[in-house]
Amino acid sequence: MATPGTDVLLQKTDDELRYLVQHPELYHSSLVETALGELRRRGVSLPPATPPAPTHAHYTHHDQDDETPSGVGRWLPAAAIVLALSGAGYWLLAPKKPAATATKAVVAPKPIVLESVQATPLPAFEAEAAVQVRKMRQLLPAADRADTTAAGRYSRMARRYWLAENAGAHLTKQALDNKASTVFAGQVTIALDRISWFMKAKAYNQSLTPTMEARLTTMQQGLVIRRALLENLKSQYEMMGKFEFNRDLNRAELEASDISNEMLGIPTKRAPIQGNITEL
Repeated sequence: MATPGTDVLLQKTDDELRYLVQHPELYHSSLVETALGELRRRGVSLPPATPPAPTHAHYTHHDQDDETPSGVGRWLPAAAIVLALSGAGYWLLAPKKPAATATKAVVAPKPIVLESVQATPLPAFEAEAAVQVRKMRQLLPAADRADTTAAGRYSRMARRYWLAENAGAHLTKQALDNKASTVFAGQVTIALDRISWFMKAKAYNQSLTPTMEARLTTMQQGLVIRRALLENLKSQYEMMGKFEFNRDLNRAELEASDISNEMLGIPTKRAPIQGNITEL
């Protein structure tokens, strides 16, 4: 469930979130981290953060939904007004220098050309996951579907699986097509977080039917493969800025994709991977 601070950040524009991330001294650290994660999810590239100026002021605790700390917010605007008025007064009262007899030609500065970065936000995949979960529930035996409590828990676990798998498959395809942008590594981190979200819930006893438990175990196997693949691709991009797919990586991608197809009722075509998948 989203926290109030998260709901507020979802309504912020990219520029507002950038300002928040670039001024961490004015905000609670958890709010800054949440804003950073939201910018990564949107695929927004971030400029280097400006280090905060040293200060000995004592900041009081403030709520994460506040845009500025209460102590800082009171005196910053007043100080800015005083400085502005002081500068204006000096300019008006200072003696004027005589104008130069000859005026040099003014050369207009050339406009600064910013290099554009093609970054695509990571989709949420909520709509896709809803369709996939509905399909998986329909594939359960009639007796399992009749157990509405267990079927509900199964559907929630299936949603976690599809949000993670869809994101992982999307990023893997970017790497295969050599279309990864500068936000690739950050988006992989988001996908890995979604995988961990599934794994943490899978560690608990969901009180499901044997069929449901077996399918959850298969989903877990698929996400273990997808996680190892994404971690490998992230390391390659951070070190080389490109990807090199070998036989093991291609086979891991086929294995993870085949498991996702199997969850939708498509017959499996895979042969079990030999060895330790975490060593890819």
